[in-house]
Amino acid sequence: MGKRIQKKWDLLSGQGGLVALALPFLLGGVAGCLLALWAGGEGAASLKEYLVDYLSLSASGPVTSVPLGQVLWSSLRDVCLALVLGLTALGVAGLPVLFGVRGFLFAFSAACLIRVFGGRGLFPAFVLFGLPALLWAPALFLLGVQSLAGAQQLLRRTWGDGRGTLPFNRGYWLRACVCIGLSLAGGLLEYWVVPVLLRAAARVVL
Repeated sequence: MGKRIQKKWDLLSGQGGLVALALPFLLGGVAGCLLALWAGGEGAASLKEYLVDYLSLSASGPVTSVPLGQVLWSSLRDVCLALVLGLTALGVAGLPVLFGVRGFLFAFSAACLIRVFGGRGLFPAFVLFGLPALLWAPALFLLGVQSLAGAQQLLRRTWGDGRGTLPFNRGYWLRACVCIGLSLAGGLLEYWVVPVLLRAAARVVL
């Protein structure tokens, strides 16, 4: 019995851990796209009005009303949550949920722009969401996979299997620091670079 349980949770290690997080991220993304496509009536009209107004303001100049601290926290929030979930056995269930929600929000936001502006919406969608994702997505997945491995080992210990070695070594925390650094870089990119590029994108779309 114990060996079967161990083999089952071994699937969460290495590539299995990546699949265990990539799959809910993908499913969340599909759900986000479908919701954006199915939205209709007053909701769709309000969404179009909001996006047109937002891009119109961006076309006249960079929109920097959001404080830097708030932008950085938005970039760090998911990484910090993944790190905390890796320190508890609850992370085995919590991390896939986190990735599912993140995939949903990412895809829904981009899909809304594409729905409203058609193919032209790809440009602002990439600037607003795709460009920062080049930094936060690798950081989130790297940290998520190692956090899932840590949560797995903690779960084994709660079940009385103390043979596994906890992965919280120097390399673990070094990788966590790198991921936090990448997320901070993504926040700075979103605060300083994205508004400038969005201004050009808005002029192309409108």
